[in-house]
Amino acid sequence: MKIHWANKFYNLAESKGIKCRIEQKVREWIETIDFLGKKYFTKSVSYEKGQYFIGVDPSKLKEDGDFVLICGGKINTLSDIFIIPWEIFFKTLAKGERINTYKPPKKEYYQYKFYLRYREKCWLMSVQGGERPIFDVSKWHYSVEDALSRLHS
Repeated sequence: MKIHWANKFYNLAESKGIKCRIEQKVREWIETIDFLGKKYFTKSVSYEKGQYFIGVDPSKLKEDGDFVLICGGKINTLSDIFIIPWEIFFKTLAKGERINTYKPPKKEYYQYKFYLRYREKCWLMSVQGGERPIFDVSKWHYSVEDALSRLHS
């Protein structure tokens, strides 16, 4: 069973009195949240095999917003929050290659895939395919409490 880390973070923010609203869900997963009038594209992901591995629909690169919120955890604990400026995140993602996540003859479904890994005391984002950039996102990594405080400011 996949854990909806973004739901946990959203509920914590609400309980702290942070003005927020879920703008869009895809199936049961939160996709977009408004925190204090700012748009956050949101992903939930579990830490497995020493990394977070995430896919993003290519259509998201055509949208506008303020931040990308990645909520991650291990076992049953929400532990890592990334709040990355929208433009920086999607420009980095676009350097990768859209990858079909289904094997023929099933339908086609393309995604940009990227990893977040903790290496040598920093968080690195790398994108599959294309130029395969490696980007330090450490300054946008927060503990849960620090992320909630950041939203207040």
